[in-house]
Amino acid sequence: MIVTLVASVAASLAQGGPVDRVAILDSARAPATKRLGKPVKFKVRTIRREGDWAFVIAAMVDAAGRPISYAGTPLASAEAEGAVSKDFVALLRLSGGRWRVVDHALGPTDVAWMDWADKHGAPPSLFDLQ
Repeated sequence: MIVTLVASVAASLAQGGPVDRVAILDSARAPATKRLGKPVKFKVRTIRREGDWAFVIAAMVDAAGRPISYAGTPLASAEAEGAVSKDFVALLRLSGGRWRVVDHALGPTDVAWMDWADKHGAPPSLFDLQ
């Protein structure tokens, strides 16, 4: 897992550098913040970039770095039932000089991105599904 994460981050940095990483994560964060109605930070597990596509898997955390609480959000009851994770996954595409979220999964409990390559025409290698 650590090797995959390091390789994934390194691939992203080689293509766009730290500024690109920040732009990707800022764009990815928007739907999570909107859906939960509170600030969300990411503890990145995987970030990959291939051409004008990017893929992110991150744990959602609060400002103190603790796992995000769904209390007071639309996912509170799902959290109480153990039916949601603290993960956020996003597929983004660079368009007009900005990273835009093409698809995302908030709190997935399965591989929600399994069909994203076919569905959106993204490079299958981006998802490392083997």
